[in-house]
Amino acid sequence: MNPLLTAPTEFGALLQRFFAERLIQQQNVSPRTVAAYRDTFKLLLNYVGRATGKPPAMLALCDVDAALVLNFLTHLETERHNTIRTRNARLAAVRAFAHYVASQAPPALHLAQQILAIPMKRFERPMLEFLSRDEVRALLAAPGITTWCGRRDTAMLTVLTTPALGFPN
Repeated sequence: MNPLLTAPTEFGALLQRFFAERLIQQQNVSPRTVAAYRDTFKLLLNYVGRATGKPPAMLALCDVDAALVLNFLTHLETERHNTIRTRNARLAAVRAFAHYVASQAPPALHLAQQILAIPMKRFERPMLEFLSRDEVRALLAAPGITTWCGRRDTAMLTVLTTPALGFPN
């Protein structure tokens, strides 16, 4: 097997370059995105350590395969009680790393492709609810007209609920 796939130092170096070079320097992602990806990898490395019995410092690229990522995602949903949206956000972080690995480490291309093939899980989006006429009237009355800001807000809300849109004043 290729040493790139089995050497723990290679996995650690790739992960470090993914954060330092790819996310921060090249893509200039927000600090919140970096923090979300960091949290994902903290959870993943701890999970992989428990699943394989290896400490995170001894993990190699070959240890993090598609089956293990799927088990990690199942762990998030069942044991940590994460929602499907959170699971998908964690998967997006892992997939971003897999894209990086595919471009930086050609011997790991097959491993990365298998991870990239993991689909996002579908979830039901809640139906948008609309305000009743009484709720709209209460909303229009809320700002009041005793102050300049209240008159401005009332005017804006009234324009948004004009008779042309089907709501009589």
